[in-house]
Amino acid sequence: MFPLLWGCVSFKPQHAQHDCGAGSCHPALGDLLQGRSKRLTASSTCGMSSPQKYCIIGYLEAEEKCFLCDSRYPYNPYTQHNSHMVENVITAFEPDRKKKWWQSENGIDHVSIRLDLETLFQFSHLILTFKTFRPAAMLVERSTDFGQTWKVFRYFAHDCAASFPNISTGPAKSVGDVVCDSRYSDIEPSTEGEVVLKALDPSFEIENPYVPYIQDLITLTNLRINFTKLHTLGDALLGRRNSDPLEKYYYAIYEMVVRGSCFCNGHASQCDSMQNLRGDVFHQSGMVHGRCICHHNTEGFSCERCKDFYHDAPWRPAEGTQDNACKRCNCNSHSSRCHFDMAVYQASGGVSGGVCEDCQDNTTGQHCDTCKPSFYQDPLKAISDPRPCLPCSCDPAGTLPGAVCESRTEPALGTVAGRCPCKDNVEGARCDKCKANYYGLSSSDPLGCQPCNCDPLGTLPFSVCDPATGECLCQRFTTGQRCERCLAGYWGLGNSLYGCSPCDCDIGGSQNNLCSLQDGQCECLPNIVSRQCNEPAPGFFFLPLDYYIYEAEHARPLSGSAPLGAMQFGQDPDLAVVFRPPSAGRAVTWTGHGFARVPSGAGLRFAISNVPFAMDFDITVRYEPEVLVIVAIQPAGILSDQHCKNKVFSQEPQELPLPASKRIAILQTPVCLEPRTEYFVDVYFSQPSASDKKAKSFILIDSVSSSVTSPLSFLDPPLAGLSSSGNFPSIWPREIEFLCTSSNRRGLSGQLWWPASFQAAISAASLAAFPPK
Repeated sequence: MFPLLWGCVSFKPQHAQHDCGAGSCHPALGDLLQGRSKRLTASSTCGMSSPQKYCIIGYLEAEEKCFLCDSRYPYNPYTQHNSHMVENVITAFEPDRKKKWWQSENGIDHVSIRLDLETLFQFSHLILTFKTFRPAAMLVERSTDFGQTWKVFRYFAHDCAASFPNISTGPAKSVGDVVCDSRYSDIEPSTEGEVVLKALDPSFEIENPYVPYIQDLITLTNLRINFTKLHTLGDALLGRRNSDPLEKYYYAIYEMVVRGSCFCNGHASQCDSMQNLRGDVFHQSGMVHGRCICHHNTEGFSCERCKDFYHDAPWRPAEGTQDNACKRCNCNSHSSRCHFDMAVYQASGGVSGGVCEDCQDNTTGQHCDTCKPSFYQDPLKAISDPRPCLPCSCDPAGTLPGAVCESRTEPALGTVAGRCPCKDNVEGARCDKCKANYYGLSSSDPLGCQPCNCDPLGTLPFSVCDPATGECLCQRFTTGQRCERCLAGYWGLGNSLYGCSPCDCDIGGSQNNLCSLQDGQCECLPNIVSRQCNEPAPGFFFLPLDYYIYEAEHARPLSGSAPLGAMQFGQDPDLAVVFRPPSAGRAVTWTGHGFARVPSGAGLRFAISNVPFAMDFDITVRYEPEVLVIVAIQPAGILSDQHCKNKVFSQEPQELPLPASKRIAILQTPVCLEPRTEYFVDVYFSQPSASDKKAKSFILIDSVSSSVTSPLSFLDPPLAGLSSSGNFPSIWPREIEFLCTSSNRRGLSGQLWWPASFQAAISAASLAAFPPK
């Protein structure tokens, strides 16, 4: 509410309120003319350039009842009592105030008085007290823009229709209607008549004095009073005299009161003087100053705006108990400047409209409450911390072009402070690593990384590839960048728990241990078939290691105690052939028809003449039961093959124990035999013990065989000699060549096999197929 003369209006009067803490507050009303004599002007004043004669209507018969007006100097009751300058209308509270007044020049109808205020004031009412007749017609105007534009408050006229024909004579229909009022323009009284103007028509109820059209009525920066017509009495009496009749008609005012107050929009109870404004008499008693001493975080001459940094709510005038104080902006200590934005305020539901400016410490946002692009809020710090934001550390190779990291952690939005927006195949808070089963992080790749494309058949379950090289983690027997193929010596990707199955190429029937990756087919030697090359082709058979057997029944006897070199060809009655046919339920542990029964001290000679290749052979004796033999081997000719020629051929007899618990004995030292050379193997059987020289003992000799030296001697451990290329040991060429050569063993048909137990022991040995002869 405004401190107007509320007795003139229809709502409860409210006087000056000095307690701004309880709501709205208002300065006291006063006379706006006090202290502003230099701001009050008149368009016409008598005697301004030289003394001017004027007369009084009441003394028309007397010549001496005319006076002089001399306003060249200000009024002084002693020296300048004829000065009638316009400043004389200001109330001075002097005892004889009717001795001074303002007076216009004689006979001029159109005269104006103007008050120019230094700022916007609240206007309550105007009272003019005239010395002469009140004007026959006049109007009062106001300006709120320091005189640039004017609006009429009200028209006054004795005859409104004649003086202001286009103006309604009322009554007013609304508080802002401009009408012509005839109540203050009568010719009577002839002196001390008043004209009163109230800013607000008391016949209307004012609900909100702060609406714009009410504010327009009660605030002003300038006030102008325009007199447009003098009251005259006619020229009947004046015509008998020689004086000018217009000397009796002029405007004269004893007192002019402009009531109002410093306009503070309800945010101040006191006002102070304006500074350095021409015409202001500082601190004059009773003066209404124009600068509000603002409260409620407002500022300005009229408290018409919020203080700096108090723009979180829109500025509003205080009303009643609502102070509508300006709210301080919340910039989280990162800015000292802000402005109000109505759109932001409305979008917040009327909660906050302050927008911070020039946010510091790498912050941004309405309240400097988020980190600016390329920065994120430290999860361990509040946004009001002096240094809450950290720079993003996104890897440019894996981050989307032009994107920045998330500024804060918001569980509801699913954001994480510092997390960068990654390309499709990239992950990590910094987008610095490829997703599982992707590799090769690159800034030139629009997807960031390329797929490893690991072959699931050859890759370990649940494994991921190397993110740098893309190399997959292969199963035991697979290889390749993508584990897409089997290792050498393996085949059938995906067919085995370890990715591939071993080729298992037969060491005797295949060229190497490599096979087809698709079907596992090994590379077979000639006349060998099947996937593993372990079967002879139709019409062929396998040659066993002890293929060359020499039966004791066909050996020549040796007799006497002479060295074995002294051969005896006589018939020995103790030597006899013992036939042993197979019988049901008994294992066959012999070859041929049976055994040669040899007494101790006697011997046998075995002739060997069918050696196919020069190579080392083991001499094996099959027998029953225990005895000690001496074996001597001697060639019948000269050795020619380089293989055996480079070896020392010992013709010294070698002892060979024949224990009773065994049935086969092998000479410890292999012997090298050549083809096209006949050899004699002499076996001399000695006494079992020296305790009984006269005792006669016998032994049953089954056969003697010359077998290829067992490959087992080369395998330590078994199969360890295979090279990485899958080839078999190079130490076996002659043994393999021997086994793979066509045999001259005529008369044999079908297929010959190693016993199962023997096969298992020498499975790495080389085999070959021979056609039957």
